Amino acid sequence: MFQFLGYFLVGGLVVSLTTYFGSKGHGFVAAFVSMFPSLTVLTFFLIFKTGGKDSVITYARSLAYCFPAWLLYVCAVSFLCERIGIWTSLAIGVTLYCVTSVCLGQLR
Repeated sequence: MFQFLGYFLVGGLVVSLTTYFGSKGHGFVAAFVSMFPSLTVLTFFLIFKTGGKDSVITYARSLAYCFPAWLLYVCAVSFLCERIGIWTSLAIGVTLYCVTSVCLGQLR
């Protein structure tokens, strides 16, 4: 049970720092914090601890399949935000992410 509290704290810290730096106009620092591999390092370690190396390899390969979809999501939000607003651009970006991830997942 305590391990989930640790996951929550790490995730909350990343979100808090990203929001803080982003709201202060430090976009690069905010992006660095949110993309720093601390969560994946923790996730890789915990998956290895509970499921072994094969589980880590499966997770890492699946993560690589999601990267192009994530990049499309980020590009869509950054391009559309100024043109149509944050909520609509987020909705379009998340939809693109989900559709692209599912399509790429079918290629595996």
